[in-house]
Amino acid sequence: MMMNRDKLGLWTRIGAILLAVLFVLSFVLFGIGSNVSYNPLDLFRSPEDQQAAQQTTGSEEQIERARAELEENPEDPRVIRRLAGLYLQNGQTSEAVRVLEEGREAAPNDPAIPLVLGQAYDQQAQALTDAGEREATYAKAGEAYVAAAEIEENERRDAQAFLLAGAAYEQAGDKGRAIQYWNEYLEIEPEGEQADAVKERIGTLLQGGETTGAAAEGAEGQ
Repeated sequence: MMMNRDKLGLWTRIGAILLAVLFVLSFVLFGIGSNVSYNPLDLFRSPEDQQAAQQTTGSEEQIERARAELEENPEDPRVIRRLAGLYLQNGQTSEAVRVLEEGREAAPNDPAIPLVLGQAYDQQAQALTDAGEREATYAKAGEAYVAAAEIEENERRDAQAFLLAGAAYEQAGDKGRAIQYWNEYLEIEPEGEQADAVKERIGTLLQGGETTGAAAEGAEGQ
């Protein structure tokens, strides 16, 4: 089935937000960037390339230092975010999820931790092949985004968290929650950059249009 235009437009915009969030988180929340020599071109070099090998070693050393720092300061949200960010940068998504889940309990009032956790769940879900597991993981991402919005006191960041929550819940096949949190986004930013695309997507879902995940499977079974 081809993706319709309103969904394509919405997901293009949400994808841009995800990239922006990850960029900001990398340099502001995680506290990495100034001490990491990261070159995107390394991704295209051969495994035998010496520079790539040195980069891998450097990342592992930074992770070890961050682990030690977290052991000394287990309730410091900055340290939690730093270690999780290093794991994500190193492709260790499961480890990042573990650190962030524990971090939510250790620092329950930090809004950035559940926001980053939502990103980590999103990455996990994209790599899963089992439909049920993928939808369940997207649902966890949605829950994390909502938790971030409930803690956050900045309305603009609340709006972005609700926007991401709606997208995650649609991927989880939960059309009702997708609409709920997209409406939360619209209440905060009725004239926002993504407002028109969100309204179109809500309209499509309310009219019984294309769905994803469990919602689609449920509809087929009726």
